[in-house]
Amino acid sequence: MLGDKLREARERKNLTIKDIENGTSIRSLYIEALENGKYGQLPGEVYVKGFIRNYANFVGLDASAMVKEYLEENHPEQLVTEEQGPGENAQGAESAPAQNTAVHTTSYSPELEQDSYSDLRQRMDASHRRQNVLLAGGVFVVVLIAAGYFLMSTPDEPQRKTQQAPVQTQTTRPAEAQAKPETPKRQDVEVVAKYTARCWTEVKADGKVLFEGTVESGKTMKWNAKDQIVITAGNAGAVTYTVNGKDVGAPGEKGQVVEKTYTKDNT
Repeated sequence: MLGDKLREARERKNLTIKDIENGTSIRSLYIEALENGKYGQLPGEVYVKGFIRNYANFVGLDASAMVKEYLEENHPEQLVTEEQGPGENAQGAESAPAQNTAVHTTSYSPELEQDSYSDLRQRMDASHRRQNVLLAGGVFVVVLIAAGYFLMSTPDEPQRKTQQAPVQTQTTRPAEAQAKPETPKRQDVEVVAKYTARCWTEVKADGKVLFEGTVESGKTMKWNAKDQIVITAGNAGAVTYTVNGKDVGAPGEKGQVVEKTYTKDNT
């Protein structure tokens, strides 16, 4: 059993579960779930393979072999699909399109792990749609407020300013004295991420994936987009963000999976 192999490797190195947590940034309760084979207690299928790979690398096991063993124990249908030839894939395309599109080679490789993030992307897309609805509602409210302010303005105010103008022109030039330079609005959004521990990260700029992978402790990453940047951190307490030059701190606690959206108009 995969969990027994992970536990035996840890014990051979005289490591505690806390040692594994400190070395991999995987929470202790998730480590115990891996060792006991209780995968339902993990945050989701999208993270199971990543946790197994990080744990195996830390204790000196073959990470790819451990992930493959996990699939053999829990998702043998994926391995069967991988071993089918080109003709079999074409014949089964109508009955199982989701599996066929997730497999491109006939042997296991780390790239297959990327397809396991599809369920997370679906949740993120649903979140984006909700955010777009809220944004549209916010714009509508702003337009209503601006229209109300315009209609409530005193109609004779321009006339009073016109009557006072000759007196002011004798001493100063009001237009120049009262003019204030406008602060130019940002034409894009910029996010700088600083990592204090290992953290799996996915970054989307204007709907396009810019980055997806595990960032090591001490690294600094920077991304730019025209309208918005969406960042998902698998270990939210291990990273802090600076958005458009403003330090907004960590998006969450250690071990939490947190998604944040940043735009050029608000942080």
